[in-house]
Amino acid sequence: MSKESRSLIKEANKFFKQNKFEEAEQLYKRAGDQLGSELVSTSIWLCQKRKSQQSIAASNPLKSNLVSSDAYTAENFLKQKKQLEQTQQLLEEYYQQSQSLKLQLMQRN
Repeated sequence: MSKESRSLIKEANKFFKQNKFEEAEQLYKRAGDQLGSELVSTSIWLCQKRKSQQSIAASNPLKSNLVSSDAYTAENFLKQKKQLEQTQQLLEEYYQQSQSLKLQLMQRN
């Protein structure tokens, strides 16, 4: 591996860590031209995947919030747990009501 190829890969890795996937992809492609594309094809694929994820997050803020670490705080966990418990309680009440109505219908017939 030439010094230039190593430098390209190091620079590409740096861009990738900075979430600059377009720049990283271009450098990986240049390194692939020198070393063989099979050596960098996975890195290029990963750059493309991450660029795609960035564009989805930019076009859909709700999805990006689900991925952010803020969604996984202890406070949010407790809120979600409480909401889940309330939903479960309502579900059980509705089930009881439906069973009661079903019984009333059967008794009428």
